[in-house]
Amino acid sequence: MHLSTVFARFYKSFNFDRIRKAKPGAKARGEWENFRGQWFPYVEVRIDERLTTIVGANESGKSHLLSAIEKAVTGEGFARRDLCRYCEFFGVTVDEGCWPHLGVAWVEVTPAEWEAIKEVTGATEPAATEFMMFREGPDDLTIWIPAGDEWLAYPLKVVDAKEFTAILPSPYRIHSSVALPDSVPFSWLVSGSATGEHSSRRARASLLDGLKPLASLIGPDHTSVQSNASGIFAILKPLVQELGRPPQVDEDGRSLGLARSLLLDLARIDPEAISELAEAIADGQEGYANALVERINEQLERSLNFRRWWVQDRDFSLRVAPREHDLVFTIRDRTGTEYTFAERSSGLKYFLSYLIQSQTHRPGSQERILLMDEPDTYLSAEAQQDLMRVLRDLTDDQPDRPAIQVVYVTHSPFLIDKNHAERIRVLEKGRGRDGTLVVDNAAQNHYEPLRSAFGSYVGETAFVGSVNLLVEGITEQVLLAGASRAIRKLGARENDSLDLNSIVIVPCGSASHVPYMVHLVRGRDAEKPPVVVLVDSDSAGDDAVKALKRKPLSSLLSSDLVLQLGKIEQDVEGIAEIEDLVPASLAAAAANVCLQELAMYRAGKPTTISAGDLECGAQVGGLFKRLEAMLAEKDTRIEKLPFARAVVRLCEERTAEHCDAIDLYLERMRRVFMDLNRLRRRAEGEAGRDRLSHLVDREQQLFVRDHPRTAAREEVSNLLEKVEALLDGSVEADAIQRLIQQIRRDHRLDDEPVRPVVEMEKLVLALAALKDSLRIERLAEAERKAPIPADAALAATAEQDAEITDAAVEPTVESQQPAA
Repeated sequence: MHLSTVFARFYKSFNFDRIRKAKPGAKARGEWENFRGQWFPYVEVRIDERLTTIVGANESGKSHLLSAIEKAVTGEGFARRDLCRYCEFFGVTVDEGCWPHLGVAWVEVTPAEWEAIKEVTGATEPAATEFMMFREGPDDLTIWIPAGDEWLAYPLKVVDAKEFTAILPSPYRIHSSVALPDSVPFSWLVSGSATGEHSSRRARASLLDGLKPLASLIGPDHTSVQSNASGIFAILKPLVQELGRPPQVDEDGRSLGLARSLLLDLARIDPEAISELAEAIADGQEGYANALVERINEQLERSLNFRRWWVQDRDFSLRVAPREHDLVFTIRDRTGTEYTFAERSSGLKYFLSYLIQSQTHRPGSQERILLMDEPDTYLSAEAQQDLMRVLRDLTDDQPDRPAIQVVYVTHSPFLIDKNHAERIRVLEKGRGRDGTLVVDNAAQNHYEPLRSAFGSYVGETAFVGSVNLLVEGITEQVLLAGASRAIRKLGARENDSLDLNSIVIVPCGSASHVPYMVHLVRGRDAEKPPVVVLVDSDSAGDDAVKALKRKPLSSLLSSDLVLQLGKIEQDVEGIAEIEDLVPASLAAAAANVCLQELAMYRAGKPTTISAGDLECGAQVGGLFKRLEAMLAEKDTRIEKLPFARAVVRLCEERTAEHCDAIDLYLERMRRVFMDLNRLRRRAEGEAGRDRLSHLVDREQQLFVRDHPRTAAREEVSNLLEKVEALLDGSVEADAIQRLIQQIRRDHRLDDEPVRPVVEMEKLVLALAALKDSLRIERLAEAERKAPIPADAALAATAEQDAEITDAAVEPTVESQQPAA
């Protein structure tokens, strides 16, 4: 079974659902919503079967929701002080007071679980796959089981309630404020408690220095000790006090407990081996101690597999180093250098902490609901993306453990999985006595209400990212994002949709604003993120394309990265706007959804249209223009944005009536995504070349500035080693590596390192050419093949750039065929 809904009423910031109660004709869904003869509907928060992201402004009740899950499931921690202070039952008289009310719903109950539920509750109904449970106090648990169209209540006694709770998947937390410690005492690893060992060498040296005056107070026999007892006592008393003081640990030992879990639970290191290591260090057996430490580090590497998660440095590793009484955690990065935690950022420590907590709690028992409150506090944007990968992995079934549900609270747009906006839950604080409210349809728009939840400034950062797809307006953003999510739900290939976590759809406001947005994203900073442009095939789109081909914009963005909708191969002709991709029957259904909503605020029957009406005028303008003309005749109109939302909603609901039209629409969008992904890969390749060229050029400029006249061969070798450290696995890097080898040979850098370079001017020219190595090679190859003018050769190399970029990331069909 897994959690599907959380119910909260009169709990902290959750009062009750006043909005649902105020709707005309609304009524209680069941007896559980009534209390003391009145209807108080619960605030309901749906929980995704895999991963749920809770966002909202400060004081909107996000953290309260996590604690509500814990208390509703386990019954632990129920307290009257959690009663909502602005609910009508908060008082001190006998008739006023009550306990907070919490509940949860479960679905996909297995037959074995159902038998256990029946045994505890005494239920006789046929097997069900769902049930609910509500707590109106610490000793008041009621189970609600479906029986046809009704729900039957089964109140449980205290003993039965505890037995019933043991059947359920239980929640556990990753504590976001607990970091991995710099070191951990041997005694803590072996026994789980710390003795009076001191980790500071300086402290131990100070204690020994304090004993030096004893030499003059202790004579040849005990008589001198007796006569100097007061002086000896004064020296020994602070020493004994210091030795009896345990080492400083965090308040409840969580930090050291985390280190113990890493080594003993995750890495499965035998405590006896830790004891052996401590003894070897105490006895001065350094060889044996070093061998044990090396084996511990190998086991850590295998068990933690940190390189899989920390993509910022694939050569990163966590290690331990022995000290007299403890193990010190160190970090080895791509340079091969080791650092202590104190020398690196705190974000790394906390990411390690979250990874260790998630891995050591991989459930072999009932711990199946992971809760986490604001993990973004200490992590950079990149580290947050790495953490998302860890959380997503936990929600997948693995051979060694079942999947778990993850619920976490965040203020960061970088912890939002944009490929699954349906997993986002937005909470907001209502006015007056409303309390916390749940925002419906948070995934429909892809812009709001997330921007409001994050705040205007932080919200904007979610929409300009590492790879940017510039579109004309928010309608394109909604349709592209919605279609991408719908295609992913069907299990399509990666290229058939957009990865909304790596590519950000940026609405520019109109086609005329697209060139200005290109300038903002690509023209103001030294770092130029990859950009792809998608515009309509109308006059405004044509004008935008022309503007992008003129200087200075042509130098900021290649024309190959601009795509017009009409140039994408489709099953119909005359595609000009993105709405033209929507089949007539689906467009009519979406328009009718909008018209029904509009009729709620107008008198009379709602206006409706049919697919045949839209198809009849197929020769007159685009689909939405035909729709507008038809509605104008009926004295009404709808906007593009609600129309787009309705299309997305129909794709998500996917009724049998519209399945064929939805499949056709998604197939058309799939062709758009394939072309956009092709351009994205090309943009990423060009951006990678730009970044690599910039870094290489910067290093050579610094070298020439420091060595204006001459340089030792050893100094040039050191520069080339720095450049080699910057290289990746790209085609450009290979070309730079080849030119580096040529420089080594031409200037004999391996011979007599202390001697100066003979031809410094030639060396400076060769170093300056490093950033253009690939272009120089291609130009030379083009000239060898045909004696063409230099300008034509440069044009040929530009075309080869695009071909090689695509070939590097997407093998051709021929290359995938087996050899004859």
